[in-house]
This record gives sequence, structure tokens and C-alpha cells, in this order.
Amino acid sequence: MNNLTCFKAYDIRGRLGEELNEDIAWRIGRAYGEYLKPKTIVLGG
Repeated sequence: MNNLTCFKAYDIRGRLGEELNEDIAWRIGRAYGEYLKPKTIVLGG
């Protein structure tokens, strides 16, 4: 998915399957983690 219309001025939002999908969510999360470079990560669900 190369459609980047999900990036707005102050947030990321879009229609699931059209502007956002699992792949783009994974890429955004990965890039954010690389940007922060945390020493420890805690996940919950």
C-alpha cells in the first residue's frame, strides 16, 4: 500500500483496507520504535 493519505497534519487516520492496513500499521510502529530507540519495551493487551 503506497497510498499515504492516512498521514494528516497532527495524526494518522484513515479507512481500514483503503488508507490503512496491517502492513502500514506495522511499518509506522517499526519506524516509531527506531526513532525512539528504547532500551526496554513493554507490551500489553
